[in-house]
Amino acid sequence: MEKIISQARKLFNNRGFDWSICGGTAIDLFLGKKTRVHKDLDIAVFWEDRNSIIELMLSSGWRVFEACGGGVVRELVEGHERSFEKRNLFCFTTNECRVSLDPIGEGRYRFGLEKKEQNDFTYVELLFNKRDDEFFYIPGEANIKRQLNKAILASNEVPYLAPEIVLFYKSSYLEGSDAIDHNQDLILSIPVLRAEQKQWLSQSLEKEYPSGHAWLQRLI
Repeated sequence: MEKIISQARKLFNNRGFDWSICGGTAIDLFLGKKTRVHKDLDIAVFWEDRNSIIELMLSSGWRVFEACGGGVVRELVEGHERSFEKRNLFCFTTNECRVSLDPIGEGRYRFGLEKKEQNDFTYVELLFNKRDDEFFYIPGEANIKRQLNKAILASNEVPYLAPEIVLFYKSSYLEGSDAIDHNQDLILSIPVLRAEQKQWLSQSLEKEYPSGHAWLQRLI
């Protein structure tokens, strides 16, 4: 993954927008070691930079697909096509063989990514987020936010999303094939998280899941 991160830095650095590694790779950066196989590289970016990022990816030879929900995507050919709602873009190069696209009509496809380790910088998922001068905002109705200077950290000049935010996102996906990975990320992170980080995660889970969440007991 170090090679992939290095290649991502070459593409995204000094382009006039902020970005940070997120997902399981961010947990590895936080822990300072590789903990498991990663099938994709996830990068957090911000809504105000969406069109510039799309134009960068297209001009660099990548294909760009917008999530439509339910595993359906549509291909983008320019940055200023229309308004947008979903926060995910799936981008890959022409030599990325793990991606499957099954046409379903009206320019849309059923999207799939084979669950194999990513070894080259040929695929990236971009996740768009809201911020202001002070806070990083978590999508949803619970009004969860994190101070911006605590939301984005760095390891050897590589920006990454704070582990408590990454884990909060993962808390929504505890069923299905990725659940084991998400639980492992939590278990490995807990001994290293500062008390304040654990407190933020616990309070955020309580706000998002007022009826309770399986991870809350682990954070005590």
